[in-house]
Amino acid sequence: MFTLAAAGSLTVAMVPEADAARRASLGQNRLILDKNDVYLFPQAATEYNNLLSLEYGAAPNAGSGLVLLGNESFAYGLGIYRGDLLSPGTYPYNLGHPNLGNVANPLPGLVDQPHTILDFFVGADMGGGSAGARLSFGNGATRQVDAEDVVDSTSHTFVGLTLGYSMLGDTRVDTGLNIQFNSGNQINGGDDVLDTNRLFVGATARAYLPMAERTELGVLGDINFESRGATTRSYDANGVETGSNEGGTTAFGLVAGAGPVYHIKENTTLAGYGLLGFSTSSTDLDKDTDFDGTGMTNLLLPGLHVAADIQLLDWLYFRTGAQYSYSVTIASSEEDPNAGNNVSDSSSMSGRASNFGWRAGLGVELGNFTLDGAFQSGFIVNGPDFLGGAGGGMFTSVAAGYSF
Repeated sequence: MFTLAAAGSLTVAMVPEADAARRASLGQNRLILDKNDVYLFPQAATEYNNLLSLEYGAAPNAGSGLVLLGNESFAYGLGIYRGDLLSPGTYPYNLGHPNLGNVANPLPGLVDQPHTILDFFVGADMGGGSAGARLSFGNGATRQVDAEDVVDSTSHTFVGLTLGYSMLGDTRVDTGLNIQFNSGNQINGGDDVLDTNRLFVGATARAYLPMAERTELGVLGDINFESRGATTRSYDANGVETGSNEGGTTAFGLVAGAGPVYHIKENTTLAGYGLLGFSTSSTDLDKDTDFDGTGMTNLLLPGLHVAADIQLLDWLYFRTGAQYSYSVTIASSEEDPNAGNNVSDSSSMSGRASNFGWRAGLGVELGNFTLDGAFQSGFIVNGPDFLGGAGGGMFTSVAAGYSF
């Protein structure tokens, strides 16, 4: 899974346990169409109208639900899950599907991961294409008041808006723009010790260009910008503020790729693409202090992703995907040239890493009902318990869907 993290790092990781089962079994390949495209491109709601889909994660509180109603002209729907799908470690969607649970907290320092209260989709046919929007809102908070009315609390709120447009026809182009704002606060012993905020703007695009019969060239691209700020305060025993610190981080990232998509027969698809990516971030720990800044630059050179969705029988599918990346990371920090023997105002270090990962799964399609499962890696290579396997279960996640 290729990740262009808003915090300024390019990484590769295995698919999270609670991710969407079908796309997880494809190794997060984004050139193979999937119902969960609505999270990136809400206009796709018109293509998957009248659908009920449930994703079952590895734990009872991991997974998601999606219901889409309407027709090909106009559709709307709701997503249900715990947590914020657009955390900085997962957007812009890893050139795959966002996590559906167990995501990182986008505001470090706060203990509360916000619960999603609303995730609403709407899509409409615009003649030569379709347009859509997605609105999400969430909040998480704790509050304790002791016998002397001293308050300890944390709160975290987010609101997100995604706008999308697709041009449909022989050449298909999907685009999406996401804007998200997070804010948080922490109170200890009645003292306001932390205020933090985050603004995130990201754009994503995907295109299919006809090349030959049953063959297309797929093109992918993501770009994002993030700004985070935090103010911390200290107090004496009497609750009088004795100091404060204001810091912040800005980050920018870009990743793009292309590769062929082969439709071997009506319900068998092979897709692969190569990726190049760049991201950079800078952090100022205290805006009132000199020579405390740090920076990080990451290069993805390259990333590769292949996947196959193979129809074995009229009702049975085998799916698999693999990904590889080679990345270079350069970290830097400011130095005081007047301190000691320093002769430069900065220092840097670099590292290189390569990563590989694979996934596989099965799908069943019986009329309007679908059932998909993403295998545990140990189940494939070691077998089930009764054959001497290592245990751990058969699937990491399972998804059930019904179209009506």
